Amino acid sequence: MIKYLPTILVCTLVLILSVINTGVLPKTDVPSADKIVHTIMYLGITMILIFDQTSYLRKKITKLQSYFAFLFPIGFGSLMEIIQHILPWRSGSIYDFIANTLGVIIAILIMSIATRYHKPKYE
Repeated sequence: MIKYLPTILVCTLVLILSVINTGVLPKTDVPSADKIVHTIMYLGITMILIFDQTSYLRKKITKLQSYFAFLFPIGFGSLMEIIQHILPWRSGSIYDFIANTLGVIIAILIMSIATRYHKPKYE
């Protein structure tokens, strides 16, 4: 089985959602709904990446893996915003990038707290 298959699948889904024409989607009256969605997507990417890195918290995360779990989603989010900026039917936004980064930070905090109380089986 591919080691990072869940992360790859979620990133592929986010890639597809990032490049499709959203003009056909219904509009919502929820303020900042777009930013909430960005935050949740990147929170999910980061948490799934950490689960993949630690074999679902059975192993302790290394320092290098921690850096990667922080930098990869931020880099991926940056790339998505650049791609959206290039596409004529999408628009990249610094505020979307900030929402993406906020999702990554929240996920890191959640996983830090979770792993503090959950001891891995293999050190």
